[in-house]
Amino acid sequence: MEEKVICGLDGVGIYGIISICIFVAFFAGMLLWAFTKKPNYLDKMGRLPLDSGEKDPADHHHPDAL
Repeated sequence: MEEKVICGLDGVGIYGIISICIFVAFFAGMLLWAFTKKPNYLDKMGRLPLDSGEKDPADHHHPDAL
């Protein structure tokens, strides 16, 4: 029944094209964001789930590490 309702709408084919365009734009934006980040930031974020909560002495953003 849903197919008959959806197929009866004019211009319903454009929704598939719009959704693919949104997906590609989002994916391209995320790739651009990931490639513009510095490796130190990505390493820090990659270690975050395994962090025990202690401050890393090599972390240059920590005030005590200076």
